[in-house]
Amino acid sequence: MRLRILTPVLVISALLSTSCIKNESVELMPVTTDSELALEFFETGVIAFDQVKLSLAWHNFELAVKEDPDLFMAHFWMYFMASKSSKQVAEKALKSDAPLNEAEKQIKTAFKYLLDGQHEKIVEHLQLAIDLYPSDPQLHKILYVIQFQYLKDFEGAVKSIQRAIEERPDYALAYNMLGYAHMDMEEYDMAEEAFDNYIKMAPTIANPYDSKGDFYMTTEQFDKAYESYMKAFEIDSSFVVSEKKAAKAKYLQEKSDK
Repeated sequence: MRLRILTPVLVISALLSTSCIKNESVELMPVTTDSELALEFFETGVIAFDQVKLSLAWHNFELAVKEDPDLFMAHFWMYFMASKSSKQVAEKALKSDAPLNEAEKQIKTAFKYLLDGQHEKIVEHLQLAIDLYPSDPQLHKILYVIQFQYLKDFEGAVKSIQRAIEERPDYALAYNMLGYAHMDMEEYDMAEEAFDNYIKMAPTIANPYDSKGDFYMTTEQFDKAYESYMKAFEIDSSFVVSEKKAAKAKYLQEKSDK
């Protein structure tokens, strides 16, 4: 499943026990907040976001900003998950007067340029943040999301996520992002390789199989798409979209067989 702008339905908060990142010995960008509980909610939201459990991610980010209304990074990620409320979320993010660290300042500056439509300056400031913490996959993810979804710079997005993989080869979501970028560029062999790597790195979560299903649908391998979507739904019944896509794949396969 792509990382895309959604309006999620809130669900009961639950702490996730595992992350797609296996080695936390590298230096990550600190998140500015005075509340340990807010930080806990935020980190849980990030893990849920990376597993594309977007309802859970939204709910935990919302809990984080209730504990600390000045938690800029929580507001920042909520902006990308909002639709009708995105303007209000953006305003709250910009009103945050927390003493941000230098990388967060660069992200906030890039965010302002994004909102103002000054796209030529966005990448520059996000690259400065990445240079401060090159091993933090979340910073690479921010750059990718903006290049891919907003700037429509697919080649730049591929380069950005390839750098993320070089820095953090254990960051499973990077392969998902890489797969969709290659697929949108019609580089199907590379897309399939990326999705297969995603499955190898995160075989126990649903999203890698949903993403591979999208690949099979795009390449009109409907029988394989059905199997992959159903695998995702069997792993996590909250992936109801996978079940719906499986039904569509089955219909298209039956239609092509006639």
